[in-house]
Amino acid sequence: MPSPLSGRSPWARRCAGLVLALLVPVPLAACQSASDPSAAPERLSRSDARASLASHPAPTHTRIHRVYGRLAVPKRKAVRLQVGRVVDRWWDAAYLGGTYPRSSFPSAFPGFTAAAESRARADKALLTNQTRGPYVDSVTPRHKEVRLDVLATGRQARSVTAHFVLRFDSTGTKAATTTVRGRLFLTRERGAWRIFGYDVAKGSK
Repeated sequence: MPSPLSGRSPWARRCAGLVLALLVPVPLAACQSASDPSAAPERLSRSDARASLASHPAPTHTRIHRVYGRLAVPKRKAVRLQVGRVVDRWWDAAYLGGTYPRSSFPSAFPGFTAAAESRARADKALLTNQTRGPYVDSVTPRHKEVRLDVLATGRQARSVTAHFVLRFDSTGTKAATTTVRGRLFLTRERGAWRIFGYDVAKGSK
């Protein structure tokens, strides 16, 4: 694992997980034309854009940025909603939910594969609010955004890279604004989207 980024002491970063060849879209991207609807971002309805995937006051804005391959609009929407819920479940378990002050995050990685969860437990200082939790009285989400790149073959979504930004305020003896950003790599396992790798940075100020 790499050490925290030099010259940026408030930030730490970790990368883990195998990035499958399916997640490298360069050959497919070269075949897309500007007029190809499968390469265009999904257009959300006004009601979809306002939809919140979590129970917290700040809504989660999830959108599809790019689809590599052919994927019908209803299937795009299903991917957006399903993957958005997976990301929200992690955020709630790892950062936003529970009663503060707290130092225990026993079930912080719902939606992770067994291998990814094992790696993530070694990165709890980064992938949860564990280090600040004992000094925090409350947490308030301010910004929750997820942008999806989807690889489809045979008109089915096969893998997803979720680019995300989570920002939340905390009160207490270590009051701060924390930003968590990065990428989650997902594939379908037993009929559900699961996180099998991550590339995450976190910082507070």
